[in-house]
Amino acid sequence: MTISDISALGIPRDDQGRFRSKPLPSMPGANVRLPARLNDPGQLEVWMQQVANPDSFITLDLFCGAGGMSLGFESARFFVAAGVDLEPTAVATHSYNFLSRGITRDIREIADPREFLAELGLPRVDVIIGGPPCQGFARIGRGKIRSVELENHYEEVLNSLYKEFMRFVEVLQPLAFVMENVPDMAHYRDGEILKRISSQFPDYTIEWRILNAVDYGVPQRRQRLFVQGNRLGQKVRWPRPQAANRIVTVRDAISDLPDRTPPSLEEVLPYQPQQPLTEYQKKMREGLREDHRDKVFAHIIRQVREDDKLIFSILKEGQKYRDLPAELQRYRTDIFDDKYWRLMYDQPAWTITAHIRKDAYRYIHPEHCRTLSIREFARLQSFPDRFLFAGPRTERLRQIGNAVPPLLARAIAVELHRQLATYRTKHRTRQEKQRRRSIHQPGFPEQAAAD
Repeated sequence: MTISDISALGIPRDDQGRFRSKPLPSMPGANVRLPARLNDPGQLEVWMQQVANPDSFITLDLFCGAGGMSLGFESARFFVAAGVDLEPTAVATHSYNFLSRGITRDIREIADPREFLAELGLPRVDVIIGGPPCQGFARIGRGKIRSVELENHYEEVLNSLYKEFMRFVEVLQPLAFVMENVPDMAHYRDGEILKRISSQFPDYTIEWRILNAVDYGVPQRRQRLFVQGNRLGQKVRWPRPQAANRIVTVRDAISDLPDRTPPSLEEVLPYQPQQPLTEYQKKMREGLREDHRDKVFAHIIRQVREDDKLIFSILKEGQKYRDLPAELQRYRTDIFDDKYWRLMYDQPAWTITAHIRKDAYRYIHPEHCRTLSIREFARLQSFPDRFLFAGPRTERLRQIGNAVPPLLARAIAVELHRQLATYRTKHRTRQEKQRRRSIHQPGFPEQAAAD
């Protein structure tokens, strides 16, 4: 489309000669409310059985958000008994999707983690997982700080939250922990944070790595830092990246979802794919309830202004805002060069962030003149279609953008589960041998225990 073609459409220009249509009216859509699974007495009974099961690896998810880490660990046979977060809508999402106690609380206000565990009805915690808020570590966050006062605020409030995570580890002494954060945390003040963690926990073997989600089956290039520790006296085990030829693309992830003309605010739509499903799409459709198998949820698409539709139609796959004609640029290209960015169908997506709750123009559909839907963003994060999100549209998008991709979390969890299961088996075998020795040597119980 040429500038002459655009002019012929009658879109007005502003005082500087740039095309600019009128703002659109607000269309907020539904505020989704989801019941907690443990509201069902039968489900609560199952939860209590899991708590009492000595074979369960009881897991506590701090800063759980919607539950990306929880889903990854649950799929690797961990029992995520509780999730804690400050955001009520995120906790509502977590409580619906997991057999788990959802706690809306600022963990800084939990004075004694042991008492908190007792309140939850948990006899122990085997594993602690979570991703403390990370804005204070990220370069993009620190780049916007313009005063010493604000910088100190960031360091006190945001950077202190990882200490709260480690406080729970120190008090509850789990067999292992996994903490997720932005890669910049590893380099913050020349690695001071990670050095401090290692020195404060001598009983734990602690290692960290920066992993890219695309290497573990997620259709997205997303680097995240993971800090793992265990008190098994063993090295940390890390998952191996999958082969490069198995990388999942945007097309693999979302091409089966119905196309809709924006705005589309229907919460439930028929699912009638017109093509054979990819392996990834089959995985995303697993676990749906019988009455949900012919439906797709939250395939909600925002409305688009006429001038933005034109921009979307001009951009080719992979092109950014700076590639637009000057008449269509409303912002400075040196600051907002990726304000608009069209995804590439046959490549993974770039990093999905919580900013998608604003306008999502950095994620323009590679084929259609619109931004992505809630469900499409969830697919790119590797949330299956059975996973539903609570709250208004903006809150649901923020939950997705903030989440750890479940398939990335699962890759870590599989290795950890294998390690813990082997350790527990050996530990019980050793205990049983000691018990038998004490039975055969009743007069020397102390010596038998020492053996």
